[in-house]
Amino acid sequence: MVHKLGYEYEALFDVQGLTELEKSMGLWRTERSDILRGRMGYRTKTTKAGRMLEFDIYPVYGRSQEQAARQAMKQVSPERMQRINLRNAQRRIIQLANCNFTDSDVHLTLTYAQAPEYEQAQKDVRNFLARLKRLRKRLGLPELKYIYAIEGNEEGVKRRLHVHMLISGGIEREEIEKLWQRGYANCDRLQPNEHGLAEIARYIIKEQRNRRKWCSSKNLKKPQVRVSNTKLSCAKVRRIARELPLEAKEVLRKAYPGYEYVECQVHYSDRVNGVYIRGTMRRIDREQQERLRT
Repeated sequence: MVHKLGYEYEALFDVQGLTELEKSMGLWRTERSDILRGRMGYRTKTTKAGRMLEFDIYPVYGRSQEQAARQAMKQVSPERMQRINLRNAQRRIIQLANCNFTDSDVHLTLTYAQAPEYEQAQKDVRNFLARLKRLRKRLGLPELKYIYAIEGNEEGVKRRLHVHMLISGGIEREEIEKLWQRGYANCDRLQPNEHGLAEIARYIIKEQRNRRKWCSSKNLKKPQVRVSNTKLSCAKVRRIARELPLEAKEVLRKAYPGYEYVECQVHYSDRVNGVYIRGTMRRIDREQQERLRT
């Protein structure tokens, strides 16, 4: 019977990936490549968010190997789990941003002339959003989408509160800025790059450490998640892990037609066999697809 070694076991895999020597030699760790057909394969989790596609490729083991993995998980330090949970929380907000915002939308920074208590800042932000919603309704624009975080509110640290937001576009930036009545506001158009909106999303939640402190509208589209046991064979996983990025580009381009390679990371474990691969692709337009075919 084959059991799942799910992506929740990523703490067992070395976040540093290959050593510098292995990178220079292009080696696959042979002591960890004993992938027996019928006993171990790879499961692929694909997340589509706007033009971005992220994938996790992780092993599926038999019963005894899964038991060993469960035992190893008990020895993972709380600090390491906290880092992984933070990274995955950041990844979720990046996916939400890529799924709901484009270069037609804006990043907004709100600051205070006189900084209030955190609870008052929450009320101020809600009032600002209410004014923005009313303006959009008068202009006949679609319902407002937003993600925001109030920063400078760490326990025991006195810092001037400020707010970072991603919001729907369609209104002149000067008009949006006028709606903030507690200090200074600055709007700038979003500029996605090959990673989509990952950079600005990370910036918005850079102070989020121990718990979720960001908010979003309820009308955000959710990323599309699919899981497959047949997307990539063991042989193709080996090809990706052996040589980055050349082999990875070729294999992944065929696995995800219509997308171009952005990045890929291979992580190894000292506790279990196989590899954990995480990467990003970006959807290309029709003209680019035609050029790739020729």
